[in-house]
Formats: sequence, C-alpha cells, structure tokens
Amino acid sequence: MKNYIQLLIVILLTNLSCAQNTYKGTIDDWDNKQAEIILPTEEPLVIGKVDTKGTVTLNLSDSLTKTLIDLKKEVDKETGNIKIVGQSVSRSFYCKPEQVNVVNGDIVPIKAVGRGSFYIGDIKAQKLYGQLRIASSEAFNNSYFSFGKKDFVVGYYIDFFYVEEDASVNGICRSESYTMDMKNVVELIVDYNINLKKGWNLVKIEVAETYVDGEKIRPLKTVMSTIEAIPQDAKFILFEQ
Repeated sequence: MKNYIQLLIVILLTNLSCAQNTYKGTIDDWDNKQAEIILPTEEPLVIGKVDTKGTVTLNLSDSLTKTLIDLKKEVDKETGNIKIVGQSVSRSFYCKPEQVNVVNGDIVPIKAVGRGSFYIGDIKAQKLYGQLRIASSEAFNNSYFSFGKKDFVVGYYIDFFYVEEDASVNGICRSESYTMDMKNVVELIVDYNINLKKGWNLVKIEVAETYVDGEKIRPLKTVMSTIEAIPQDAKFILFEQ
C-alpha cells in the first residue's frame, strides 16, 4: 500500500510538471489546416501544434530541454578553444549592481526562442505560415518589435527561460536620458521582479508607461517579472516578419 501511494504521488507530480509546461490559447482568424509549432534547429523540432480551429498547444517538455542543452554543448564542443558564452541572468536583466539585488547572476539561462516567437508551419509540406508570439495585442507586437520605427504602446509579451538553478534579480533600475532635442532629461525606469526557479519560467516583459519625445512615443517604465501562468487577456498572435 505504501509503495502504491508513493507511486501515485510520483505520477501526480509528473503530470503536474507536464501541465505547468504546456500552454494553450487560440489564434484568432486562423484559416489554415492543422500545423506544427517548430524550433528551426538543424533537424526541425516540433514542440506543439495548432488544430484546424486555431487552438494552440505549446509543450516545453523534458525532451525539448535536453535537446537545447545538448545543442549548446555541441556548439561549445565544435568551437574548441573559442568559448561561446550566452547572456547570464545579470546581463539578461541588466542594471547597475547598486540598484538591484541579484542572486546567482552568473547562471546562463536557456531560451526556447529569440524574443518569444515560435515558427508555425507544416514540415511535411515544407510550408511556413508565420511566427507565433504571446502578447497583449497586435498593436503592441507590431510596435515593440519594430525597433523604434513605430511609436511604442503600452502592453507586454511573454518569453520563456530555463535555468538549472534558482536565480533572481529584484529592484528598480533608474537611468537618465536626454530627449531628442537635448533640452530635457527623462528618468527611465525598469522594474525587475525576476525570480527564476529551476526549470522553465514564464517572463512577462511589459511597457507600463510611455512618454512623448518629439514626434516619437517611447517607453518610460518597463516592468519585467516572472509569472505563474499566461495572463487571461493574452493573445496568441500569428504574424509575418
């Protein structure tokens, strides 16, 4: 009986872990057939699917984690004496040391994708439908990733970080910047509430406030925080880039 209970606990914990690393949503106006969510590795890796109704199932599984870790080791091996170092926690969420409290800042997290976007397509048909990002709105997605070509709007997107040990960055980072006409100084704020736990983590990167700078609208306050679940108002956005 005792062994049965222990086995049941293990099964429950395993199922909970899988559930925590599986994310679901819906792409509005999806007009394609069933598709796959793909990581563009040498051998394309399928990490989820989109059904005919646009329902997204994204799974950051243990096998994905192992693959990403092995790929990093392979790159390090191939480069020989040339050491390729990814961005550490301290660099990923950068601020002057005196303004934030950092724990295990030297740990290098693994990211599933760049800038939170996944590819969607049909591997067998060799067809790409676009990229998928979880964000607050299409307007935010279009403005934030235009790299200053468009005015910023308030909103957020979700990114995915994996760490092998707990790490954190907490505090308010303040810096001063001149306006475009060099006549005024603006205090820019980045509020860090980053508490990464061993395993996969959701990180919400949010433009909370903006300001007008000449003919442009720019971020005034950015908030970066780890979150337990995808926000209910989040959109699964399909886009081309």
